[in-house]
Amino acid sequence: MVSRAGLAVALAFAAATPAVAAPNDGFRAFWAAFAAAAAKDDVKALASMTVMSSEFGEDSTFAKLHADLLRPEARRCIAKAKPDYDAGSSSYNVVCRQMLYVFTKAAGGWKFTSISPDD
Repeated sequence: MVSRAGLAVALAFAAATPAVAAPNDGFRAFWAAFAAAAAKDDVKALASMTVMSSEFGEDSTFAKLHADLLRPEARRCIAKAKPDYDAGSSSYNVVCRQMLYVFTKAAGGWKFTSISPDD
């Protein structure tokens, strides 16, 4: 039989333990640079940390992506966000303004690779 104190300690430990621990994969350094670039609206830095693909639309350019999806309110949110690690896809996600920003490891390091509505 488990005592109430023992159960309380076990529940507190379970609540404090993340469901999936993020690996030591270099993302923290990337995130610090990306969040800082978002906060300052450093377009050149943001563009260098983004992989343009069909995920952003067939005819998308970084200028269009910046104007449509990296508006000031989104950049402020991103700058303050705490990314979540998704072990299933080995990516990190940030939810801002009902949009899911996805960061994956590409050739050359971590990059902003896609965005979709947050379900």
